[in-house]
Amino acid sequence: MNLLEQDLPWLTAEARNDPETAQQIIEALAGRTQQLQQQADELRAENVLLKRSGMHQVYHDQVQRLKTDLRDLRSFTERHALNPDVVSLVTFTGHGLHLPAPLAMDQTLSLATTDDEPVRDLKPLFMAGGARLDSLLAMTSSFRLVMANGLSLPLSENMDWRDARPIGALSLTRGERIEATCAVNDLQPPRALVVVTRRGWARAMSWSLVENLVIGGQPITVPIAGDTPVWLGPAGEGDLLLLTRNGAWTRFPLNSLDAGGGMGIALDPDDDVASAAVIGSSDAAVYFVGADGAQLAVANAGLEAHKKPGAKPAQLTRRFIALACYAAKKTDAVMLLSNNGDLIVETLRVLPVAARPSEAQPLNAVNQRLIASCLIN
Repeated sequence: MNLLEQDLPWLTAEARNDPETAQQIIEALAGRTQQLQQQADELRAENVLLKRSGMHQVYHDQVQRLKTDLRDLRSFTERHALNPDVVSLVTFTGHGLHLPAPLAMDQTLSLATTDDEPVRDLKPLFMAGGARLDSLLAMTSSFRLVMANGLSLPLSENMDWRDARPIGALSLTRGERIEATCAVNDLQPPRALVVVTRRGWARAMSWSLVENLVIGGQPITVPIAGDTPVWLGPAGEGDLLLLTRNGAWTRFPLNSLDAGGGMGIALDPDDDVASAAVIGSSDAAVYFVGADGAQLAVANAGLEAHKKPGAKPAQLTRRFIALACYAAKKTDAVMLLSNNGDLIVETLRVLPVAARPSEAQPLNAVNQRLIASCLIN
């Protein structure tokens, strides 16, 4: 008999006698359940890793030596400007390429394609800003994490989609598709990785867990059947902001999420999450991008945070159909990809920053339907 079975009669009796004690017991058991879920995910991935390696210590030593060599190589490339900034484009089928990151100045470029494969037929398409030697991390519709080294994506100097190719490391099973991507420096990894789903569930995972899940090929557990990932991003300290397709939003501290994840937002029946952003104290504003090209910015301090996730969201502005949001500084820019292949770069400094959402006036300088966007630092 385990401890829980031994203590259950006593816990039940206490719960009957004192409602306040019952609440404390429920909260304690819920917290313990979340901890056990996280431990189970970690142990499952580690078990697969150990079975594949056969000799864990030898494998571990080899990995550490390889990481040391790669850090030295990365340091050399950065000292000699051999690790340029890029924008990664990946389709839901796992095809992709790098584009040279444009200068953070207002301009319009173009993504070339063939007549029989227009840009609008590539969607869903995901964009991520990073460096040439960063890794591209993706989450699939089965909630598997897959990772590709940046060198496995071709660099198209001419911004031509015909240079794209299937990315072998982003291998998909039948019926599976890419749902979210981000770029990470896995030699200097973030403290955590945050995943958000369309139904508003969110979880922050330690980087060690992320590595084990990538190596083991194991999916994470989500509570809602049929849910899909919608956003993936690195995180340290700060708040998580969730943005819905109909322009509703909520914000709460990342550390208020349960270890095993939890519902971050109360959604209307006809709404779902479109994007998310991790907001740090140094970020000047949050930059909102609409699917029709409308944009607006709200000061960091003007987006009040709740103490816990799951609160009823506030409305950003009327008739705003959201595509993405970014925590940004005044020197940042956003790159927008339209249906007809235009790559529009717009700087934050030309967009008025409202003190609060009620004062924000959407600006539509693009006036085109957008497929994807990314932040350029």
